[in-house]
Amino acid sequence: MIKKLLTVLLLLFLVAESKAQQPVYVFPLPQGWGKENIPLPIDFAPGIPIKGMEELRFTPGWGNSKTDEYWSYTFLWFINGTPKYKSDTLQSYLTQYFTGLYTSNLKNKPKPTADFTQAHIKKVSIQTNDQQTFEGTITTLDFLTGLPISFYARIHVRNFTAIGHTAVLVEISPKEYRQPVWTELDGVANGFKLN
Repeated sequence: MIKKLLTVLLLLFLVAESKAQQPVYVFPLPQGWGKENIPLPIDFAPGIPIKGMEELRFTPGWGNSKTDEYWSYTFLWFINGTPKYKSDTLQSYLTQYFTGLYTSNLKNKPKPTADFTQAHIKKVSIQTNDQQTFEGTITTLDFLTGLPISFYARIHVRNFTAIGHTAVLVEISPKEYRQPVWTELDGVANGFKLN
């Protein structure tokens, strides 16, 4: 009898342990895409005052300048708290993010001027599942080439007050919004959900 009870308790413990290790959300990873996870705050942008986890999803052609997917990717900031954002706050965060991304990958490229990254973000019509939606542009330097590059950005803010977290989903591409790569990026962002 004691042996059966211990076996049942062990099984219950293992089931509870496996559930505790599962993330509270699903962030799609399409076949052939790359991924990366980074704890927040971000080492290369410590001035962005958020805590949580960053997950990135890179299109298969992200690092290949000969494809229509070059530099096209989506990232998730799954952060503690449920803040509301303003355009200027997101502009500041993305300016710091892309400045830090370039300077942390500088290697033997020339040091850029202090204001080489500029983000211009504005609130737009709220998309499905968002509490806030923003779009805009970012001009910076491509750390792969050292040359100037401009991105279009779409940002989805989804607050989950029941669990005290917010998902900030950022889609980035040098291609205009009407280009096919945005269908892929939107698919990843729209596929985000809580477990």
